[in-house]
Amino acid sequence: MKRLLSGITPSGDGSLHIGNYLGAVKQFISLAKTHECLFMFADFHALTTVHDKQTLQKNIEELILNELALIGDMPHVYFFRQSDIAVHTELTWIFNTLTPLGVLKRAHAYKDKLSKDASDDEINVGLFTYPVLMASDILLYKPDIVPVGKDQKQHVEIARDIAERFNRRYRAIFPLPEPYISEDTAVIPGTDGKRKMSKSLGNIIAIFEREDVIRKQVFSCFTDPSKRHVNDPGHIEGNMVFYYLRFFGEPDEVNRMEERYKEGRMGDIEAKEYLYQSIFRHFDAPRKRYETLKHRPDEVRRILERGTAKAREIANQTIEEVRHAIGLKTVYSTTKQSCDEYITIDDFLHVKQQVGKVIDANYPEKSDRLIRLTVDFGDEERVVFTAVRQYGYTKDDFVGKQFFFVVNLLPKKMMGEESNGMILAVEAEDNKPKFLSAEGFPLGAFIR
Repeated sequence: MKRLLSGITPSGDGSLHIGNYLGAVKQFISLAKTHECLFMFADFHALTTVHDKQTLQKNIEELILNELALIGDMPHVYFFRQSDIAVHTELTWIFNTLTPLGVLKRAHAYKDKLSKDASDDEINVGLFTYPVLMASDILLYKPDIVPVGKDQKQHVEIARDIAERFNRRYRAIFPLPEPYISEDTAVIPGTDGKRKMSKSLGNIIAIFEREDVIRKQVFSCFTDPSKRHVNDPGHIEGNMVFYYLRFFGEPDEVNRMEERYKEGRMGDIEAKEYLYQSIFRHFDAPRKRYETLKHRPDEVRRILERGTAKAREIANQTIEEVRHAIGLKTVYSTTKQSCDEYITIDDFLHVKQQVGKVIDANYPEKSDRLIRLTVDFGDEERVVFTAVRQYGYTKDDFVGKQFFFVVNLLPKKMMGEESNGMILAVEAEDNKPKFLSAEGFPLGAFIR
């Protein structure tokens, strides 16, 4: 399965509007059906513009809720925060030593700031090197495609340039990512019909705001100024109500309404009311998910923990390759892996161990090592594979017995299906694992 990387920066208040949805989130949901998708909340990037602690925290939390509610907890999508993967900053420094100053001076973010009469003394280095951090964000995960808007295409091009420089100077570690731009919805015009939809311009239609706020935004949409009366013929071109209806309305009904509007048989109020109702129908499920997640922070953390584990696994492997390639790894290196050999108590507390009873076991075809266990945890059943037949274990050693299992590991594909967990064992004589009996413990109990 090809890999996709997408990210969004919590530089604004974190709330999303239909322009964000149509321009980015909608295509991401579609691509997630056929790609392994890494979705990053780029909180390091927000530090270039947001310098207030409470504001940044609120922005991050609101953005996470908005995106999770819109996208949902899909099986091939992994959500994580950029700041939870420390090697982003390490790779950025390495790339800084490869990137010519002239490349960054040509970057849009820096040039835009200069065009607004800002001097170099007013531009922080983070904003100047923003494209290098973005290159690290992309290249750490070796994605096949990176969905971006037209205004972000240059950043993917800079990432490709940096990857080529690294590959030439050291060795070919980084595949060159491809930008993915949906031409149909790359730039979504705002309700004023003149400029790109933007909260700073006040021309948006929100998704998770109160109903009265969204209604006011819909009814402010630019239509046809020449249509002064209901019975006047109207124009569809440039009419923002009908522009949005093509995304949210029922196609047959929208076609009928367009004909009636052009013939002077309906007015703006009826069209806007239908748009308002259509938007609410479209986002009914995400709005309900938003309210649920807002009151279940543990569920949000669970989703992020799953995504962070996946992202960290990929990123650590990449940075290890980089360290070897550039010469940082020597005979005097004190760590074997890119992550520390020690973990914190908080890290350990995230490991969930539960009592489970094996209710069935069998030998998968084409494997002389695996035993497939069906495990009852009280409120659910899971399939867990264990590779122990080479030690003399048989399925009869497990069926009907209780053991301790780690239950919050990422699923692993084995023999055509997913193994969801790991049975715990200690190392005994001759390196043979010895499984820890959980007889006498309540079924489904968590180990603390």
